[in-house]
Amino acid sequence: MDTSRSGSRERLYLDIQQDGQRLATGLVRLLHTMSLGLDLNPTDFQAYALLRIQGPMTPGEIAQWLRLATGSVTALIDRLEARGLVARDRHPDDRRKVIVRPATEPEPGPATGDQLGIAQAMLAMHERYSEAELEVIADWLHRVTQTLNELASRR
Repeated sequence: MDTSRSGSRERLYLDIQQDGQRLATGLVRLLHTMSLGLDLNPTDFQAYALLRIQGPMTPGEIAQWLRLATGSVTALIDRLEARGLVARDRHPDDRRKVIVRPATEPEPGPATGDQLGIAQAMLAMHERYSEAELEVIADWLHRVTQTLNELASRR
Protein backbone atom coordinates (compact mmCIF):
# COMPACT_ATOMS: atom_id res chain seq x y z
CA MET A 1 0.00 0.00 0.00
CA ASP A 2 1.27 3.44 -0.91
CA THR A 3 1.23 5.23 2.47
CA SER A 4 1.75 8.64 0.89
CA ARG A 5 -1.74 8.43 -0.65
CA SER A 6 -3.55 6.57 2.14
CA GLY A 7 -4.16 9.73 4.18
CA SER A 8 -5.41 11.47 1.07
CA ARG A 9 -7.77 8.60 0.23
CA GLU A 10 -9.11 8.55 3.80
CA ARG A 11 -9.58 12.32 3.71
CA LEU A 12 -11.38 12.09 0.38
CA TYR A 13 -13.65 9.35 1.69
CA LEU A 14 -14.54 11.48 4.73
CA ASP A 15 -15.21 14.46 2.44
CA ILE A 16 -17.46 12.29 0.24
CA GLN A 17 -19.27 10.97 3.33
CA GLN A 18 -19.87 14.44 4.78
CA ASP A 19 -20.83 15.99 1.44
CA GLY A 20 -23.13 13.02 0.78
CA GLN A 21 -24.96 13.80 4.01
CA ARG A 22 -25.18 17.45 3.01
CA LEU A 23 -26.51 16.37 -0.41
CA ALA A 24 -29.17 14.21 1.25
CA THR A 25 -30.40 17.05 3.46
CA GLY A 26 -30.28 19.45 0.50
CA LEU A 27 -32.42 17.07 -1.55
CA VAL A 28 -34.93 16.72 1.28
CA ARG A 29 -35.10 20.51 1.55
CA LEU A 30 -35.57 20.87 -2.23
CA LEU A 31 -38.26 18.16 -2.31
CA HIS A 32 -40.13 19.93 0.49
CA THR A 33 -39.93 23.18 -1.49
CA MET A 34 -41.22 21.43 -4.61
CA SER A 35 -44.06 19.80 -2.63
CA LEU A 36 -45.18 23.24 -1.50
CA GLY A 37 -45.21 24.38 -5.12
CA LEU A 38 -47.76 21.67 -5.91
CA ASP A 39 -49.62 22.25 -2.63
CA LEU A 40 -48.87 18.69 -1.49
CA ASN A 41 -47.49 17.44 1.77
CA PRO A 42 -43.93 16.08 1.43
CA THR A 43 -44.96 12.42 1.69
CA ASP A 44 -47.61 12.77 -1.03
CA PHE A 45 -45.06 14.54 -3.23
CA GLN A 46 -42.52 11.79 -2.56
CA ALA A 47 -45.05 9.14 -3.63
CA TYR A 48 -45.92 11.09 -6.78
CA ALA A 49 -42.23 11.54 -7.62
CA LEU A 50 -41.61 7.85 -6.98
CA LEU A 51 -44.33 6.87 -9.46
CA ARG A 52 -42.98 9.29 -12.07
CA ILE A 53 -39.47 7.83 -11.69
CA GLN A 54 -40.17 4.12 -11.09
CA GLY A 55 -43.37 3.81 -13.10
CA PRO A 56 -46.69 2.21 -12.10
CA MET A 57 -46.74 0.37 -8.78
CA THR A 58 -49.20 -1.42 -6.55
CA PRO A 59 -50.15 0.29 -3.30
CA GLY A 60 -48.17 -2.40 -1.46
CA GLU A 61 -45.05 -1.58 -3.47
CA ILE A 62 -45.50 2.13 -2.72
CA ALA A 63 -45.83 1.27 0.98
CA GLN A 64 -42.60 -0.76 0.84
CA TRP A 65 -40.64 1.93 -1.00
CA LEU A 66 -41.76 4.73 1.31
CA ARG A 67 -41.87 2.64 4.51
CA LEU A 68 -45.51 3.50 5.16
CA ALA A 69 -48.42 1.48 6.48
CA THR A 70 -50.72 0.23 3.73
CA GLY A 71 -53.68 2.16 5.21
CA SER A 72 -51.66 5.36 4.98
CA VAL A 73 -50.88 4.62 1.34
CA THR A 74 -54.56 4.15 0.53
CA ALA A 75 -55.34 7.61 1.93
CA LEU A 76 -52.29 9.04 0.15
CA ILE A 77 -53.43 7.59 -3.21
CA ASP A 78 -56.94 8.94 -2.58
CA ARG A 79 -55.51 12.45 -2.11
CA LEU A 80 -53.32 12.25 -5.23
CA GLU A 81 -56.19 10.83 -7.27
CA ALA A 82 -58.52 13.61 -6.09
CA ARG A 83 -55.95 16.12 -7.38
CA GLY A 84 -55.82 14.32 -10.74
CA LEU A 85 -52.14 13.40 -10.32
CA VAL A 86 -52.51 9.61 -10.27
CA ALA A 87 -54.94 7.04 -11.59
CA ARG A 88 -55.77 3.55 -10.43
CA ASP A 89 -55.95 0.80 -13.01
CA ARG A 90 -56.70 -2.89 -12.67
CA HIS A 91 -53.55 -4.99 -12.31
CA PRO A 92 -53.00 -6.84 -15.61
CA ASP A 93 -52.19 -10.15 -13.90
CA ASP A 94 -54.48 -10.04 -10.85
CA ARG A 95 -57.81 -8.24 -11.15
CA ARG A 96 -58.11 -8.09 -7.35
CA LYS A 97 -55.17 -5.67 -7.26
CA VAL A 98 -54.74 -2.18 -8.60
CA ILE A 99 -51.79 -0.42 -10.18
CA VAL A 100 -51.24 3.25 -9.45
CA ARG A 101 -49.71 5.37 -12.20
CA PRO A 102 -49.07 9.07 -12.75
CA ALA A 103 -52.05 10.56 -14.56
CA THR A 104 -50.64 13.88 -15.70
CA GLU A 105 -47.69 16.19 -15.54
CA PRO A 106 -48.18 18.79 -12.82
CA GLU A 107 -48.93 22.36 -13.78
CA PRO A 108 -45.86 24.50 -13.17
CA GLY A 109 -46.35 26.26 -9.87
CA PRO A 110 -44.30 28.68 -7.83
CA ALA A 111 -41.91 25.98 -6.63
CA THR A 112 -41.93 23.16 -9.18
CA GLY A 113 -38.72 21.99 -10.80
CA ASP A 114 -39.30 24.14 -13.88
CA GLN A 115 -39.99 27.26 -11.85
CA LEU A 116 -36.95 26.67 -9.65
CA GLY A 117 -34.70 26.31 -12.70
CA ILE A 118 -33.33 22.93 -11.62
CA ALA A 119 -32.55 21.64 -15.13
CA GLN A 120 -30.77 24.83 -16.14
CA ALA A 121 -28.79 25.00 -12.88
CA MET A 122 -27.68 21.37 -13.19
CA LEU A 123 -26.65 21.82 -16.84
CA ALA A 124 -24.61 24.90 -15.93
CA MET A 125 -22.97 23.10 -13.02
CA HIS A 126 -22.04 20.08 -15.17
CA GLU A 127 -20.41 22.19 -17.91
CA ARG A 128 -17.13 22.31 -15.99
CA TYR A 129 -16.72 18.51 -16.18
CA SER A 130 -15.34 16.54 -19.11
CA GLU A 131 -17.38 13.76 -20.66
CA ALA A 132 -15.09 11.20 -18.97
CA GLU A 133 -15.65 12.87 -15.59
CA LEU A 134 -19.41 12.91 -16.16
CA GLU A 135 -19.26 9.16 -16.90
CA VAL A 136 -17.58 8.59 -13.53
CA ILE A 137 -20.16 10.76 -11.77
CA ALA A 138 -23.02 8.94 -13.51
CA ASP A 139 -21.51 5.56 -12.59
CA TRP A 140 -21.08 6.63 -8.96
CA LEU A 141 -24.65 7.92 -8.74
CA HIS A 142 -25.98 4.69 -10.22
CA ARG A 143 -23.96 2.55 -7.82
CA VAL A 144 -24.70 4.63 -4.72
CA THR A 145 -28.42 4.57 -5.53
CA GLN A 146 -28.32 0.78 -5.86
CA THR A 147 -26.42 0.47 -2.59
CA LEU A 148 -28.79 2.78 -0.72
CA ASN A 149 -31.83 0.93 -2.06
CA GLU A 150 -30.31 -2.39 -1.03
CA LEU A 151 -29.60 -1.08 2.47
CA ALA A 152 -33.15 0.34 2.76
CA SER A 153 -34.61 -3.02 1.68
CA ARG A 154 -32.93 -4.86 4.55
CA ARG A 155 -35.38 -3.63 7.17
